[in-house]
Amino acid sequence: MDTHQRTISRIVEYSGIGLFTGEEVKLRFKPSPAGTGIIFVRTDIEGHPRVPANIEMLYDTRRLVTLEKNGVGVKSVEHVMAALAGIGIDNIEIEVNSSEVPAGDGSSLLFLQLLKGTGIKTLAEPKNTFYLQEEIRVSNGDASMVALPYDKGLSLSYILDFNGSFLNRQCFEIEMTENNFRAQIAPARTFGLYTVIEEYKKLGLGKGVTDDNSLILQEDGTVTKPLSMTPAELRFPNECVRHKILDMIGDLYLTNLTLHARIVATKSGHYLNTRLAEKIFECFKNKTHKQA
Repeated sequence: MDTHQRTISRIVEYSGIGLFTGEEVKLRFKPSPAGTGIIFVRTDIEGHPRVPANIEMLYDTRRLVTLEKNGVGVKSVEHVMAALAGIGIDNIEIEVNSSEVPAGDGSSLLFLQLLKGTGIKTLAEPKNTFYLQEEIRVSNGDASMVALPYDKGLSLSYILDFNGSFLNRQCFEIEMTENNFRAQIAPARTFGLYTVIEEYKKLGLGKGVTDDNSLILQEDGTVTKPLSMTPAELRFPNECVRHKILDMIGDLYLTNLTLHARIVATKSGHYLNTRLAEKIFECFKNKTHKQA
């Protein structure tokens, strides 16, 4: 991947519905100069407040990732962040006229295609590249993640295991390159367990779920569409574990770093992903401070 910062070459727009709110949302991706970073702009609020997409703005990780600054938030940023990571975009302004980013097809593929279709512009300044030099571990119950030094780039592996229920154990490992992300990770759609459907209804969540943007795992191991409950056509036999890696990529990119490390995750979700991202970013800041 290019060692210099990147942005897009022109403005591109997309409209869709938020997965959790069901609200119609318009996104507008705009090129930005080097050093700007990734910025969400709430155009529906007076003054168009800006919310930087970095780990220091993390507000909530229950079921989705929410960023917030000065009381202004943006939800469900993980799939867009994964697309930006996948093609190495460091600088971009993302205008959004709602509190939630649209779901697209439940994966990162649509966002990746939109961004890539604008043409990618390479900038003069180098990327913020970080070579992890120490082991970092985080855990929560039987879920865990470890980050290890790895000079060759970013290697990601994930073990998805529901202890014999819903799905057989799935494992997947990938070297993070643009081609690998586009072909093997970006198309993987979000999924949920059948047992959470009633919980979501009670909480008023999932109003934007459709048969095209989500998968439901049934207790007998079948995978169905969420509304019709008819059998779903999977894009990969192990689409679910690939989506967990997609989420991990998006969450880790809140560090805003081109990371060289090997990440091994077991049963993790947004909470652990972002905890690891916080620790990695802390290591980066400490290293930068020592060099200053």
